[in-house]
Amino acid sequence: MTSWLESKAPTKFDQLMINDSTKDALVTASTSNNPPHLLLSGPNGVGKTAIMRMFARQVLGPGWKATTHILNAKDLVRAPGAMKKFEEFLRPGGASSEDTLAGRTSLDIFSESTIEVLGDSGPPAGVESFGKTSINQIRLSRLIVIEDADYLGELRQAYLRRMMEHSSITSRFIFTTTTPSRLIDALRSRVQHIRIPRYSRQEIETELIKVTTQEKIE
Repeated sequence: MTSWLESKAPTKFDQLMINDSTKDALVTASTSNNPPHLLLSGPNGVGKTAIMRMFARQVLGPGWKATTHILNAKDLVRAPGAMKKFEEFLRPGGASSEDTLAGRTSLDIFSESTIEVLGDSGPPAGVESFGKTSINQIRLSRLIVIEDADYLGELRQAYLRRMMEHSSITSRFIFTTTTPSRLIDALRSRVQHIRIPRYSRQEIETELIKVTTQEKIE
């Protein structure tokens, strides 16, 4: 049985329980001709992962899952060969290879306007942005997502900062974190930081009442 966290998850930016200025920032960033690298911060459970998925759908189109690559930094903490796993994620061709995940283009992006994805709920901003044509338009090929980036450590963050500088013309990075101060300044200076506040008890109760009413549950 699908949980409410999945079946009732917001699919549009205007469905989020956040203030209008934060919603506007998400819409502007995801529909820009040159989308920024993104840092999403906030307490556990406020929807950072859901927002990441909406951003990915908006900038990459219906087939976003094929070119969105996710690594949870928590999985690297005290794990054997953690740095090797981290490097293999970012350099699929090996440490000595010039091939990087961020530097790879994808033919998938050129067929986005013709594919149909079962269950696709449409663009979160209300209008498609990946199909716009402009002389200054950046056609992104992929997104690289680092969840729980608090756990990266300074060495891995420095590695990412260099990759963002040299290899990410057609790729963008998204970081999620509960403690943005644990990211180095050189990394934070290269992202647009969007803070997601904790919801109030009243907001949560109101949403639960709405869902139980829809499901006809007492």
